[in-house]
Amino acid sequence: MNVEQDLFSPREPETPYSYPSPNATGIGGWDIAIAKAKRFIAQLTLEEKVSICTGTGFPPDPHNPLQLCQGQTKPIPRMNFTGLCYIDSDTGIGNSHSYGTGFPPGITAASTWNRELIRARGFAIATEFKNKGAHAVLGPVLALGRTVGGGTNFEGFGNDPFLIGVAGYETVIGQQAAGVQAVPKQYLGYDGQQYNRTYYSSNIDDKTLHEVEVWPYAEAVRAGAAVVMTSYPYVNNSQASQNAHLINDILKTHLAFQGYTQTDWFALKSGVHAILAGQDQDMPGVADVAASGSTWSFFGANYTKAVNNGSIPDWRLNDAATRIMTPFFWLSQDRNYPEINLVDNPHGNIVDTQRQRHRTVAREIAAAGTVLLKNTDGRKGLPLVKPTTITLFGAAAGPNPYGPNQDIFGDNVLPADYQGSQDVLGIGMGKGTVAEGQGSGSTFYPRLVDPLSALQHRANKDLTLVDWSLSPNLTFAQAVAKRGTVCIPVVASISGEQADRNITLINNGDELIRTVADNCDNTIPIVQSVGPVDMEKWIDHPNVTAVIWANLGGQELGPALVDIIYGDVNPSGRLVYTIARKLSDYAQPDIVTEPQPYPQINYSEGVSVDYRGFEKNCVEPRFWFGHGLSYSNFTYTALQVEKQATLDAAVKVPIEYVGNAPGGDTALYDVAVVATVSVRNEGPYDGTEIAQLYLEMPAEAGNPTKVLRGFEAIPVRDGETQTRKIYLTRKDVSYWSVLQQTWVTPKGNFTVHVGASSNDIRLKGTFTI
Repeated sequence: MNVEQDLFSPREPETPYSYPSPNATGIGGWDIAIAKAKRFIAQLTLEEKVSICTGTGFPPDPHNPLQLCQGQTKPIPRMNFTGLCYIDSDTGIGNSHSYGTGFPPGITAASTWNRELIRARGFAIATEFKNKGAHAVLGPVLALGRTVGGGTNFEGFGNDPFLIGVAGYETVIGQQAAGVQAVPKQYLGYDGQQYNRTYYSSNIDDKTLHEVEVWPYAEAVRAGAAVVMTSYPYVNNSQASQNAHLINDILKTHLAFQGYTQTDWFALKSGVHAILAGQDQDMPGVADVAASGSTWSFFGANYTKAVNNGSIPDWRLNDAATRIMTPFFWLSQDRNYPEINLVDNPHGNIVDTQRQRHRTVAREIAAAGTVLLKNTDGRKGLPLVKPTTITLFGAAAGPNPYGPNQDIFGDNVLPADYQGSQDVLGIGMGKGTVAEGQGSGSTFYPRLVDPLSALQHRANKDLTLVDWSLSPNLTFAQAVAKRGTVCIPVVASISGEQADRNITLINNGDELIRTVADNCDNTIPIVQSVGPVDMEKWIDHPNVTAVIWANLGGQELGPALVDIIYGDVNPSGRLVYTIARKLSDYAQPDIVTEPQPYPQINYSEGVSVDYRGFEKNCVEPRFWFGHGLSYSNFTYTALQVEKQATLDAAVKVPIEYVGNAPGGDTALYDVAVVATVSVRNEGPYDGTEIAQLYLEMPAEAGNPTKVLRGFEAIPVRDGETQTRKIYLTRKDVSYWSVLQQTWVTPKGNFTVHVGASSNDIRLKGTFTI
């Protein structure tokens, strides 16, 4: 790739708000909590304040009370403070800790396009964390899945900043309603690529930075997020965890963030510089123990020394410690909070956090997050009605021979055709059904119900013959397929933390589908995937009658798939990214490896991310962002677009750069426009339709295409009509002005597009400012 000549020069902008780091004020309802935190901090010694800002080490050690968690701070017994405990993951209790529910990951939750389910998931996960004595969930992930082969894309919520923002907002609300701190991550520029993740630079222009990258964090901060975790890479060649423009200026000043910043594990590259740039807490508190065995720390004793010698002012340490303690009091974690009990020995005193209601939520999300990409009307396709025979194919259809927790780090046993850039996936990954990705975003499953087991159980009801071929032997698959009336190849694409991927199905999945389809006239592939895959070799095969995009289903994936296949649940999942026809159509099709040692990732598409770029460049993808079919037919009518009476006068008052509440200037979130739409279910099943609103703004806004600005998951019974309102805020109808350095509402005509996907627009309306 071409590299601009100046990319190696520091390009962190010098702004009036970069230094000094602003003190928290308690605005936005945090005033009582910050007062308690200040009284607490005033009683501490210098070393005790520093201990709140410094982790106690790594890795977790069940025999060391100071290292029971993925990250931890020291207790202060004389203050009756037991320290803070941080654990993964955003899919449930992670790091191999057991007796918790294995929820579907973020990519599946977002695919529901359902605010209530996303919030319920956050609440359920955090409830289990609290029962384990953990003070914080290390999530949600608010990164864009920009790198199509990025290893951690499955942890996040897709490729649109508005959708990510909604999912992040609801997750934070849900998690903190349970009394647990939410830690949205990773701020900023860590959009999937794992290769060289601590040294590459994400080079992002100012408009894209605010409209795409920062947007979801503004929503998380507005929801009251306690913590924001900073990132591994550099942003514009300034390391994200010590970038004063990102932390002091944008996060703490522009977004008025009242909580604290926390480094990603081993992301820190300096002490004094990072602290002055707004970094509040270093995790896990040692520089690089995983690689070197060292216990040396950028914070800790070096922090104490820096305060004593005047390199760091007392007020900066006081603010950092106050910020860290404020959410502790705000969420009432100082009162009757459970002790840390992350014991994994089943012969010990394990706290079992599982609940039947959580299992139900996990199953609901897995089903609602399943996308029906293709279906054939008539006797073939879906849903199934008392089939004579069901035949399953592929390793992903059955159990993992290594057990349900294939993501544990260990000896690598990888598919021979795995093309990840780094072979660090866990033992057995890809050898059975795929319910999650690998790494810190994974969960230790108490049970994992594969498709074969679930389908056999359901087939008992109709006395359906169930046959299978889980072998990679295509000759055998061919023979078995000839006996089937419904043939279901289950295929997968995997990745994980420190393991990027290509977009080819593992275990020769393309050839498996083609072999089955050549020999069975009712072939229904199920794709379990961390992200988009190339399906051009089989998607148009005449015997491929339906395609189920299962995402990653968590522990209840089997029952959820049965719910969809038999029509007990009408599919309502929608894609949260566009699936292209060829790799080169993506904005970043390849992992960037040059130049060394600091690869440069240039966000050259600007704000035209995902579907916007396809639309701008007139490229027809295989499946558009927002696409998903139903067993019912929904019609849209009666679109009304009403501008608030006060809007024209309101836009004459400029948005203030310095936020007056968490999330920014409160005027940004005033309702500006209300769109009302009616959706009718023409039958023949009850179902949920995802009505999507895209806004086309005047040319002044600099957005070449329409952008998602609203959606509603609307349950509608067969034959009924439901009417919903979609509210647009002033921020929704504004753009980031690079010249004015604030949000500006353009003058002119706006077009409102409402429909079933980014390319399936049913109704249009207009308003003028």
